[in-house]
Amino acid sequence: ISDTFSWAGRVSVQHFVPCSHTMSLLALLAQKSTSSRFPAEAPRDEDEDVDQLFGAYGTTPAEQLPKYQAPEEVVDPEGYESDDCTTLGTLDFSLLYDQENNALHCTINKAKGLKPMDHNGLADPYVKLHLLPGASKANKLRTKTLRNTLNPTWNETLTYYGITDEDMIRKTLRISVCDEDKFRHNEFIGETRIPLKKLKPNQTKNFNICLEKQLPIDKTEDKSLEERGRILISLKYSSQKQGLLVGIIRCAHLAAMDANGYSDPYVKTYLKPDEDKKSKHKTAVKKKTLNPEFNEEFCYEIKHGDLAKKTLEVTVWDYDIGKSNDFIGGVVLGINAKGERLKHWFDCLKNKDKKIERWHTLTNELPGAVLSD
Repeated sequence: ISDTFSWAGRVSVQHFVPCSHTMSLLALLAQKSTSSRFPAEAPRDEDEDVDQLFGAYGTTPAEQLPKYQAPEEVVDPEGYESDDCTTLGTLDFSLLYDQENNALHCTINKAKGLKPMDHNGLADPYVKLHLLPGASKANKLRTKTLRNTLNPTWNETLTYYGITDEDMIRKTLRISVCDEDKFRHNEFIGETRIPLKKLKPNQTKNFNICLEKQLPIDKTEDKSLEERGRILISLKYSSQKQGLLVGIIRCAHLAAMDANGYSDPYVKTYLKPDEDKKSKHKTAVKKKTLNPEFNEEFCYEIKHGDLAKKTLEVTVWDYDIGKSNDFIGGVVLGINAKGERLKHWFDCLKNKDKKIERWHTLTNELPGAVLSD
């Protein structure tokens, strides 16, 4: 049986197993303790390698952003008399943490008085974003390049998805202005760093700051927690289809598994225990990306009352031609899970016919799973 689903203007055809009649929910999930894990620092790659692949990811016209409270203005307390302002230039930008959608919107407006980098006394500037600490390429976004100017106007919004309240407490946004060079390495002009804890949820904060010289990055911070990435999953028990609908929407900040610094990710879902060995589903492979968008949905034939005894295993893999696929990370939802993973499962079971989306942090260990394809 085939069915068609659409997210954000994208349509995909999915294949399901027909489902049967519903039963009442087992009152088995009432009390559980909560806990969560958050990823951290990974080795830093060369800055100039990001470029075009991140041009499409996370780019939103500024006028399409959600409307919240009046923006707060921030001006560099050093004023415009400092040496850095005189030699490196200033940058005008705004930040907005959309708490409901777990998104950080970074609008890069313009720069003034940038340092000349080319023989003609001008530069070809672009702006690069990097969340610290975090896996380097997965956490980098960049604007388009503007040619032959020291006073560029971008008016471009770059968006990080899968951002949590914990990230807003412990992470810092590094904003760098660089000069693109087609024949040599791109050159650094200046940067600034904004601790995300300075932002208030759902309130735009405007900045007009002096660029600074390049600062060192602490490569040892939080190395005990390896960032594998995050995944946005939707759950819904459908009375009409008599089954559980599992949506694999997107991943963010995935670990790089290939030599080129990227991955070719796909996602597998498995509802356990599964006596008939028929509950495995797999998304399409997305080539050379650490922030894939899938927008695929699968249906599992199951009685509502039986779901409390089931476990949903979601794993993310890197596709390799001619050799074994690499395991990137996974997450388990169900009665034996904890924190947000348990809450997501419980909220799905007690709210029939309501789609519930949640971001989950991937782990590099998946108890009970067979880590092979």
